[in-house]
Amino acid sequence: MAINILILTDYSGHSLNAARYALNLSKSASNFYILNSGSTETKLMDRFIHKLSQGNNRAAKHKFCPNFSNDNLIDATRKIVAEKNIDLIVMGASGKSSSRIKGLGNNTYNVIRKVKCPVLTVAENQEFKPWENLLFPIDYGVMLHGETLGVFKKLPLLKLSVFNVWEINAADKQKLNSYRNEINSKLSPQAVNFSEIEVADQLGGQFWKKAKTNANLVVLMARNLKVSEELLLHPPVSGKDDNSRPPVLILHG
Repeated sequence: MAINILILTDYSGHSLNAARYALNLSKSASNFYILNSGSTETKLMDRFIHKLSQGNNRAAKHKFCPNFSNDNLIDATRKIVAEKNIDLIVMGASGKSSSRIKGLGNNTYNVIRKVKCPVLTVAENQEFKPWENLLFPIDYGVMLHGETLGVFKKLPLLKLSVFNVWEINAADKQKLNSYRNEINSKLSPQAVNFSEIEVADQLGGQFWKKAKTNANLVVLMARNLKVSEELLLHPPVSGKDDNSRPPVLILHG
């Protein structure tokens, strides 16, 4: 199944790395819309696409569509998401622009908050690894609804994954099974594991330490503000200069 993927680029190395990561997300021929906001320099775009395609045997089957805009990043992104029926946005996460958003970056954080489309953030130098283990902290106080998990239906690589759901606010045992059944019904991975977690045990650097060791992808819900904001604004704790995260997929809905 073809998927429409939007790659946001400023032609930097970390945005190129994120784009290369994105080429592994779809096994079928898909459309990659590449957007640069604030410049109409075609040579830079051509060079970016050439670097993206060079030496990648997956690139030949995909369609690359360059896009330019003089609008600000948020307006430009919203427009192309609507016009091209975008399924997923992919961005690099440099984290150099703000100490408050260390490990993520201002532009990436603003797109996550303001554009209603799934966003995949990829840290600098992150190499693609199959999504064998996914970590999904979810606050049952803000449940899933509609097509929140719809992007996974177009990503067949999830079928070989183990989906580890960390449950918050799972005190209502009568509703717990219905919550779990709803998640199971909207996913088709190899397995779904549920764990009830205390909030104090999972937020901040300790979460990222576990995620970097055990997960190929972290999934967050934008509507779960108590969880997503806390985790996105806390860089990993491992070393003074290492603020990278595993790839993070933020869902809207």
